[in-house]
This record gives sequence, structure tokens and C-alpha cells, in this order.
Amino acid sequence: MDILTFKPELGHPDIQQRILKSIKNQRFPHAYLFYGKEGTGKEAFAIEIAKLLNCEKGPLFICDSCAQCIKIGKLEHPDIKFIFPTPSEKQVKPEDIADVLKDKAQNPYKRTAFPGKNTFISINTIRELKYEAKFKLYEGKKKVFIISEADEMRPEASNALLKILEEPPANLMLILITSRIHRILPTIRSRSQLIHFPRLEGDEILRIIRRYSEEQPANLSRVIRLALGNIKLAFDFIEEEVLEKRNQAVEFLRRAVMIEKSHELMNHIQMLTSLKDRRHMVLVLFFLLTWFQDTFHVKIQPDELPDLINSDLESNIRAFVEAYPKANYQNLVAATQSAISALEDARNLNPTLIFSDLSIKLNRNIKNP
Repeated sequence: MDILTFKPELGHPDIQQRILKSIKNQRFPHAYLFYGKEGTGKEAFAIEIAKLLNCEKGPLFICDSCAQCIKIGKLEHPDIKFIFPTPSEKQVKPEDIADVLKDKAQNPYKRTAFPGKNTFISINTIRELKYEAKFKLYEGKKKVFIISEADEMRPEASNALLKILEEPPANLMLILITSRIHRILPTIRSRSQLIHFPRLEGDEILRIIRRYSEEQPANLSRVIRLALGNIKLAFDFIEEEVLEKRNQAVEFLRRAVMIEKSHELMNHIQMLTSLKDRRHMVLVLFFLLTWFQDTFHVKIQPDELPDLINSDLESNIRAFVEAYPKANYQNLVAATQSAISALEDARNLNPTLIFSDLSIKLNRNIKNP
């Protein structure tokens, strides 16, 4: 074969060509670092590279039908490891991790998550990889260790990984994946070949959903619009009640504006945080961001027909802009993004405090900027 073929829905043709060029020039690195916004298909791409390096019809072809491709697709190949953040060993059973891997194999674009639990990549996990790296190949052509959300490695785990990168075995490739590259050790970044993954286009997200979703939601176009190029969010919205999350965001904003009724605000915050599901909380604040994007759009172009994310709420959005003409949208977006980052950091143990602090900042920058 003289042509590299990926799945049609994989997207990122420029990256595909870059990989192909590396193979043709025999300059495949020992480690890749895939980075970019969340939900850009980095994990799915990493799995395809594992197939590319091991396909029986390779090296410039992925047949998806040989024993190697099938095992890799199921994440059951002995030479391929897919690592992701998990709760502590006391909080999770091996079969729980196996279930998550099974779901990931069925849909590599879905989120790997343990709702309500703090997750991380431990030093023991990296030590196991280091141990596995010493062995000869079991049956494939190349060992591929994929570390998803590599920024969630504990400091000691990062240092242990660095030792593998300093003296990488010839038969091993590491693929690190992150949406927060600033949290990756500079020494790890310098020993990896960096590849940036841009946002997926709407038509690319549509192809992925049609390929991997058993149910095609009636509001598919709205799901794609709300996802803003994030395929993980798109599948979150398909599996969960998307409008419920948005309604909770709008209600939180309404109560933050009326902060003098503090008991109502605190009751709402308690409702948002009671399940201890940080992913749910982040989704609520994500919708808050889309609201501020829309209101800012209407404010600067009030007479044009806007291309709103929440187009079905246009009248509410215009009413908000008219009611609060002095709102500082730059500060509102910054405060919301900061709260999202705080919720995503497992070291922040008090989501209630994060929401309370955000409500104060929202009130100030809407009513008295």
C-alpha cells in the first residue's frame, strides 16, 4: 500500500499528512504530545496511530479487519495501553475501569469519567508502564502507550514518566494527550513531538455522531451548535438532558443578579453541587459562557440578525442586554472560565464556595461594573 487511509470521520487532514510524512521519512518520534481544546478527537487519533503502527497490512495502511487492528480497536491488545485518570484504588474496582475502557472502545470520542469522584494518574500507574516497557513485544510490531489527560498526572508520576522519555525503548511509542498543555512538565514537552489539534468543524462533528450514536437526537443541529467544536460535549448533550443544564445556568444567573435574595441563591447552589458531580457543574457553567457570548454579540450588533448559539432564546437575550447595558462581558467571561478551571481541578474541594464566589463576581460585573 502506498497511501495512508484513516477513517473518514477522523478529520484533521493536515495532521494525517504530517504523520504520513514522518513514516515515509522514517522519522517517527518516541513520543507525541497531542494538545488542543477538549473534544478535538485526540484520543481517537491516537488509537488510529496504534493501528497504523501494528496493522498487518501496514505500515501505510489501516485495514481495520486484521487481528491486530481488531484487538487495538477493542483496546484489548497486549502491546497497547490506554491510560486515563481514575479514582484512588479504594474508590474504584478493576471491573469499573474495564467498563470504562469498553465504552471507550465502542466510542473513542466519548468522555472517560467517574462522576462524583476525584480522578488522577498515580505514580503506580506510570511505574506499571515503565515495567511493561522493558518486555519484548507480545504479538504486535510496536508498543503504544496512550496517556489521556496527561495533565492529571501527580507530580511524582510525571517525574517517573520523564525517566521513560529519557531512555525510551526502541519498540515503544508514547502518545500523551492534554487539553491543558501548560500543566505538562517543560521537560516532558521538550522530549515529545507536539501536535496541535484545532476545533472540529460542525460537519465533522455530524459525521462522528452519525457513526457512533445509536440514537440521532431530534435536536441534532442544536447539539452541534451548542458543542462549539467539542465532540465530547456533543455526546454529553446527547446522553443527558441538554436543555435542563442550560435552564439551570440561566436560573443561576437570574439568582446571582438578585443576590439580595441570598437564601434563594444558596438553595440553587446547593442543588447544583449536591450530587458532587463536577462534570454536571462544569456543563452548567459552559452554558453560562454561551449566554454571555450571545448577549455580547447582540450588544455590539443590535440591529443585525445574529447567529446566536442559543438562537431559541433570542428574546430573553435581547431583554438581558437592554436591562443591563453596562455589563462588563470581558469580566463575566473571565470569571466564569476561572470557575470552570477551579471545578476541573480536583484539588479544589469546595464547589459551593466556587459558585458562591462566582455569583458575587457576576452580580458586580452585571449591575455595577
